[in-house]
Amino acid sequence: MVYTKAEFKFARPIWLKNYEREINITALFEAFVPKGEKTTLTITAQNNYSLFINGELVFHGPARAGHGFFRVDRLDIQKHLTLENNRVCVLVNGYHCNSFYLVNQQAFLCAEIFDGEKMLCATGVSGWSAYRYIQKLQRVQRYAYQRTFCEVYDFRQLAPLCVDGLENEDIVTYEIDTFIEREVSYADLPFQDYKSIIKGGRVFLRDEFEPFNVWWLDRIGKDCTGYLPSELEFSTTDLVDSIVFTFGSYKTSGTMERNSYLTLDMRCNTTGLIYTELECISNATLVLTFDEVLTDRRVSYSRMDCVNAVVYKLKAGRKYKLVTAEPYTFKYINLISLSGTIRVESFGVIRTDFNEGEIIKRVKKTADEQIKRIYQAGVETFRQNTFDIYMDCPSRERAGWLCDSFFTSRVEHLMTGKSTVEHSFLSNFIMNEQRPLLPKGMLPMCYPADHIDGNFIPNWAMWYVIELKEYLERTGDVSFVQDIKDRIYALLDYFKSLENSDGLLERLKGWVFVEWSECNNLCQDINYPTNMLYYLFKNTIGELYGDDDLINEAQRLKKVINEQSKIGLFYCDNAVYNDKGEAVLSGKCTETCQYYAFFTGVADAKTSPELWNTLVYDFGPERKKNNKWKDIYFSNAFIGNYLRLDLLKRAGIKDQLDKNIRGYFDYMAKESGTLWENDTAYASCNHGFASHVLIWLDYLGYLEDK
Repeated sequence: MVYTKAEFKFARPIWLKNYEREINITALFEAFVPKGEKTTLTITAQNNYSLFINGELVFHGPARAGHGFFRVDRLDIQKHLTLENNRVCVLVNGYHCNSFYLVNQQAFLCAEIFDGEKMLCATGVSGWSAYRYIQKLQRVQRYAYQRTFCEVYDFRQLAPLCVDGLENEDIVTYEIDTFIEREVSYADLPFQDYKSIIKGGRVFLRDEFEPFNVWWLDRIGKDCTGYLPSELEFSTTDLVDSIVFTFGSYKTSGTMERNSYLTLDMRCNTTGLIYTELECISNATLVLTFDEVLTDRRVSYSRMDCVNAVVYKLKAGRKYKLVTAEPYTFKYINLISLSGTIRVESFGVIRTDFNEGEIIKRVKKTADEQIKRIYQAGVETFRQNTFDIYMDCPSRERAGWLCDSFFTSRVEHLMTGKSTVEHSFLSNFIMNEQRPLLPKGMLPMCYPADHIDGNFIPNWAMWYVIELKEYLERTGDVSFVQDIKDRIYALLDYFKSLENSDGLLERLKGWVFVEWSECNNLCQDINYPTNMLYYLFKNTIGELYGDDDLINEAQRLKKVINEQSKIGLFYCDNAVYNDKGEAVLSGKCTETCQYYAFFTGVADAKTSPELWNTLVYDFGPERKKNNKWKDIYFSNAFIGNYLRLDLLKRAGIKDQLDKNIRGYFDYMAKESGTLWENDTAYASCNHGFASHVLIWLDYLGYLEDK
């Protein structure tokens, strides 16, 4: 079954009238309920919500679904109802913009509270008030091209969650019959305190500075919904870029003086809602800037072309409990007090991780410290990237990418004994057949998301099928595989339309992606790693659906690849058409291309023993020091190094696998406590696929059942 329907007994989806499609609107919905005996809340929202009871954060949701579908949370809130009359607040962010992270649909809240069988309140029926949450500024910058908006708050007039003097807005209601069950487990939302203050000093503001300039600013209004610099009511980056830090004396706790800062270490790279308890002594602006690593010993808020900053304007004489609307990822964070004095009483993160109680594997006590460190980094990486779907990273994108999911799905089953998140993830991609910006039959490259430029990765759609076979082997869920058969064959038809006379894919549309290395400069006109994947794709569909003709097609394709793409010992990455219309090999060979050949089954150790032995013993993490094959371009972490390690596991070469794991991952675990997108800290330092190291650690005997 693709999904299971869910229902509300009485509630109807509601939103603020006259704000139905405004960009970046936050609404506060309020209800008052008595203690009760067995009080439950059924709730969902678009885009996301934070639930507060009596001022305390209780939950953050919902789980994501495909266009037109909405996953429902069922929460037992009885223990949070500590007063005779309890205030329930739901903050809903209606972004109304495209992103890699959330779909652009009409914002709403649908919620009902019951005490046993007795309805206490239901949206669209009774008991809920609705307000525009003006404390959170609307016309602000995007956080990133891939995500939505920065968070800027002005609490000088109204305190957090306060509605005093605000008008109870009129609402509109919607008819929705596509509510579905959440499926994935609920996060515990534990609080993690910071580890230590590592430095601090004074700051001052300069009048002249180099303003924030990033590539996606030029795309605002084109394929990136948001506000141009001239339209902003507040510029986060102008403020942050004007701050000059000076190192000096600082207090390790207590009061932050006017124009001072502290840099905090969170122990390891951590994901969650930033939480601060403080007292504002004199009117102040609190600025938080953060990142996963230090750059030149400083926190760089824009290292990944993001705006890793949150701003609060605070009023003297008030105590605050501040919690962000969105999760963020960082190991280091600056707390900057501008213009006034604040007393920080508590600071940390409310972690939005996969529930730790579901993890069933641990590292053996007998393992050495290096292995323990890599294991812990793998677990952190998995949990932080598996909140409701498999994400690439919990920071820059929070996006559900195919191919990444192939690797993370294996980890979920190993570490939990289940594939619940995987079912939810796979079903999201095919629950809605309307893809007006994609070619007929094509799947999105990541989802749920809106790519209004029509971009897609054809290679990643093939990985959906390759993962689907392993999902079937893990779960035995034949019905799911059969239910989506037509979608799989529609995808196959798309690719068949692009075959040349030899059966090879050529001149593919979209973003042809092999990996983050020289491979990606060799993707046209005929890319052999892509065709190797196409062989596996075809063969896998044939095996899934008993299609012998397709399996035979795949075998012919395998033969053609082997006949055309070899240059001596190595497979060449691509062929390019010359002026005569002839496809000529480029002569360029990459390490990753060789791994694709063996991973897909186009080559094997029996038919290509010399190449296999060369890869095993001449390549790997030490190759950049001892490069015997200077003409073969290096692999990067994703996915070349991962294909390499998986091939070592398949072949049972444990000594090399063990050595390679330590060489590829320990320096990452030491620096950030999580595992990275690339083999350097250039981009994300917390990427979900990287948790696949746990699969190899288990194979090597380093893990045991809890």
